[in-house]
Amino acid sequence: MNTQACQPCVKRKVRCDRKEPCSNCNRRKQDHCVYPELSPAERIKQLEALVRSLRGSEHCPPDDHTPAKTTAPSASVRLPTDTGDVTQLQKGTNPRIVKEDGEIAYLESWSSKIVESATALRTSGGYPRTPLITSTGSSALQSIICRDPCIDLAKRHPVPRDTIKLWDIFCERVDPVVKIAFSWEIDRIRATATATNGPDGLTFQEHAFIFAVYLISVTSLTEDEGPRLLGRPKMAMFAEYQILCEQALAGSNFLETSDITTIQALAMYIISGLERFNTRSLWSLTGAVLRSAERCGLHRDGTLLGLSPYETERRRRLWWQLQHIDLALGVKSGSFSLTITAPWDSELPLNIEDEDINPQMRETPKERHGLTAMSQCLTTYWILYEQRSFCRADGSKMGLTWIADKSLSRAEKEMLINRLETGLNQRYIQFCDPIRPLDVLLQILARSFVYCMRRLALHPHAHDEKLSQMSEHNRQELLDFCIQCLNYDIASYSNPSIKHFRWRFQGYFQWSALVYVLIEAHRQCNTPKAEKLWKLLSDVYTADSSLSELLDDRRKSYAVELMILAWNARENFLVERQQHQPETYRPPQKPAFLVDLENRLPKQFGAGRPEGPSKRKLDEAENLGPTTAKKAVPSADTRGRDLQTDSLIFSQFDQDIFVENNFDAIDWSFWELGL
Repeated sequence: MNTQACQPCVKRKVRCDRKEPCSNCNRRKQDHCVYPELSPAERIKQLEALVRSLRGSEHCPPDDHTPAKTTAPSASVRLPTDTGDVTQLQKGTNPRIVKEDGEIAYLESWSSKIVESATALRTSGGYPRTPLITSTGSSALQSIICRDPCIDLAKRHPVPRDTIKLWDIFCERVDPVVKIAFSWEIDRIRATATATNGPDGLTFQEHAFIFAVYLISVTSLTEDEGPRLLGRPKMAMFAEYQILCEQALAGSNFLETSDITTIQALAMYIISGLERFNTRSLWSLTGAVLRSAERCGLHRDGTLLGLSPYETERRRRLWWQLQHIDLALGVKSGSFSLTITAPWDSELPLNIEDEDINPQMRETPKERHGLTAMSQCLTTYWILYEQRSFCRADGSKMGLTWIADKSLSRAEKEMLINRLETGLNQRYIQFCDPIRPLDVLLQILARSFVYCMRRLALHPHAHDEKLSQMSEHNRQELLDFCIQCLNYDIASYSNPSIKHFRWRFQGYFQWSALVYVLIEAHRQCNTPKAEKLWKLLSDVYTADSSLSELLDDRRKSYAVELMILAWNARENFLVERQQHQPETYRPPQKPAFLVDLENRLPKQFGAGRPEGPSKRKLDEAENLGPTTAKKAVPSADTRGRDLQTDSLIFSQFDQDIFVENNFDAIDWSFWELGL
């Protein structure tokens, strides 16, 4: 019988019966029961020799207890012993991945003596009990981020029927549009979670991943699907799994983690809260998660660190998903992510199916031609990757804000947009099959992105130009781009084949496109085009019912105010026109969707809204006509809350837009959050 505990039991801090395999590893099929080759006394002597060498005793006699038998390094994490194995991207650095007590750590520069000594220990199977990078002191925020010992996570998993249903939902709705774990990895974890005694003996990291799966699965449900599929209200389940996931993350000590499973759980937790949690708090949390990812070396490509193809691909998928999350939250917070433009070198994930790769592979699998299960996420990652490479004539990087760069001409921006569109068509869109839901979603989102970029490139806000100074041709072209953007939004909400994926792109509505359509509906109220614009607006609000929930985003209520003014102008024209035909006169019918929105405004904002401008002053405004619109000021119930845009206000918006009809005064940055 072995004299020491096996490495999986040491890592989990559970009692090992020292059999081969031990009972714990035998029960947990994914564990490899491996015992260290060195005894504790031998490991101590090895470490003492290392300490002596670091003190200057380079010529101390070799250790008599060096074992004759050695084992191969880990397949997924390799420690190069030759500095030539790792490409030095920065002068004076030699980036490496090492293992510390079962956890991986990325180091930018190492003393070669430490690396060689540590490698010798690891290749012999003896992992030091004390981390090579000593960490002293207690963790930060211990009294704030702490686990409740009264909550037994193993007993809080759902009943087997609900567990199976939640995993089915995850595989059907979440994994295809997130892809931070391989399908066979998910199957393995699922088998553990759904086993009879599955939750018993799980680590905090595994609990965190599983509860994050439950949380994000519930997020993907609609309000009516919760009771129908799982017998409970969606928000009740969300609140429960949120607490349990947070408890597991606290037990994982996520602020210090270098465990990729924990980072995967954190990524799913953040995605789950995109439309539920305070945006600024989520963005701050994302920053902490990115630091953990950098501590694992996820920002450096695995091929430069000597990692296996599986480990390299696993890390790429997670890193790029984190970049997507960070960018989305930054835009929603009214700022911009600096990480996305930093000089990291992680390559894009491969365009392969999950079954094309496994941990035993030594050769990188060949990418597939056409679309794969990874292509949906790859489309977004490729757009970010390509824009990171945009350079000016002097060779300097443009950054991802190039579309708003006033020093670039419209022709230069169009050239870059054409480059993106051509790449999307050649890499992804041309392979889309209209009967495959994920292909439909990819095509809608990719084409919507291109029209969004063309709209932003033409927008006067990007060229220090006023809206009133634009030529009629450019205004019409801008309107056409906005209409296309809204049509793709309608398609994304109206197509039943992609309804299970709507949760992932909710909250990314193109508000500035809607506002410009409203401006043109107001300006062209006496033209045949007006009827088409109002039909478009009706289709938008019919397809996306969340736009009528006015409490969760101030832009929604402001858009309704603009819509009321635009309709008043239209109504005034229709009444005036029909006065010349009294025998056929019929009062104009207000659109049903606008009636519904007007009814919602008094209920949600009426108590805290001051009286608006006088009817006489509104009548004096150009083309406004009679109106009942009041000044759009958030009520006391919503003021002070983070409604995705709470830190921003209208710059002279209420007085200039609602009273003087001066659309040049629009603060477009307010509307462009979340693009």
